[in-house]
Order: sequence, then structure tokens, then C-alpha cells
Amino acid sequence: MDGVPESDDLRRSATHVLLEDADTLLHDVIVVGDDVEHHLRRVLRLRDGESVSVTDGAGRWRMCVLRDASSGSLEATSSVVAAGAPAGFTLASAIPKGDRVDWMVQKATELGADRVMLLHAERSSVRWKPDRSAKQLLRLQRIADEALRQSRRVWRCTIVGPVAAMDVLADATIAEPGGEAIRGDEAMVAIGPEGGWSDVEAETAGRRVSIGANILRTETAAVAATTLRMVGHH
Repeated sequence: MDGVPESDDLRRSATHVLLEDADTLLHDVIVVGDDVEHHLRRVLRLRDGESVSVTDGAGRWRMCVLRDASSGSLEATSSVVAAGAPAGFTLASAIPKGDRVDWMVQKATELGADRVMLLHAERSSVRWKPDRSAKQLLRLQRIADEALRQSRRVWRCTIVGPVAAMDVLADATIAEPGGEAIRGDEAMVAIGPEGGWSDVEAETAGRRVSIGANILRTETAAVAATTLRMVGHH
């Protein structure tokens, strides 16, 4: 093995893999699942010897090379690195209409949110019934995991909800025109539906922040808030 890799190695790798079984990260030879093998061999058309970074999604990662493209076998070339603590940021948002929620989850993950919490607010026009929620959360988690791979993250972004906004707003900072600037240390920023927060919801929140002079769509506001928070954090 070549020792401890640098973060630049992640960016230079041909692709990034989230392991289904976290314990396999410790193996010197890692055999990935059929879906990943298909992606490596058929979609990316990687050849033996190309670099692949792998992560358990819990902050640990290492560098490998593709040893046998036909079987999806990876050979570790570095020791395991334990990354520093994640940003500790939850993006809480009312559910946007249609496939806009997909885009929101993808971009929030790429930008560095640690958790996306979907909300049912008083003025929400989109509400998921319990039987639909389970399927939607699985689908959105797959989108977040793909965004993790694309952006070379080593901490998984988890997708949760939907929860009633009033259950979490007391511990949240809400995006609202006329609020303060985002500092970069917010644990949770909540984005309301297109109809805005109700008076009771706005009064329940601990703090208000502004994300710009214009009125934004829910998913646009969510991405803007995540960007401002992550930039402020760094």
C-alpha cells in the first residue's frame, strides 16, 4: 500500500464508490455489488489499474485500483482515512412539487448537507401519505447516494420525513425575508412552502435568516440556504 492518501486523491479518482457493506472497507480486496460492477464496467468503461476511491459513508475512505473489471474486484492501495466530523447541518424543507424534490436533494447533498428533512407545513400544497412516503424516501436516498458518489463525499446525506413543521421549528432557523444573515453555524435551516410560513410557524422558530432580496421557489431557496450555510461554515 502507498500509505495515507490526500484529499486530492479523491478528486482525481476515476470514480467513487459507496460500499453497501461498510466492513468491506477494511479488506485489501473489495468485491463490489452487481450494480456497482455494471456501472464501473459498462457505464464508465474503466480498465484494470484505474483508480477508484471507496467510502463507507460514515467518514472513512481509501484508495483502490480496479483489479478485475469483469468481476468488480478492487485492490486497496492506501490505508483507511477517517475524515473529520461532518458539518452537522440539516436542511429542512417543505416538499417541492413534482420532480423538483429530486433536484433539491441532489444539490443539497452535493453542497454538503448532512441530512435533508422533508416537512409538512400548514400551507404545504404537497403532502405524502404514509404508504407513499416510504417509497419516496428510498428513491430520494438513492438520489442522495448517487450525489455522494459524484461529489466524492465520504459522509452520507440521510433523507428523513416527512414530519410536521411545528414539531421541529422551535429548534430551527427559518428562511424568511428580512431576517439576519446566515452565519455558517446553523444546525438546521428550514424552508417553507411556496405559500410561506404561517404566523404561528414563524413565531415558533428560534431565528430568522434571509437568503436574498427576491422570493424564491422552495427548492431554489433550499439550495441557496445550503450554499450560504456551507460557505459560512468554511
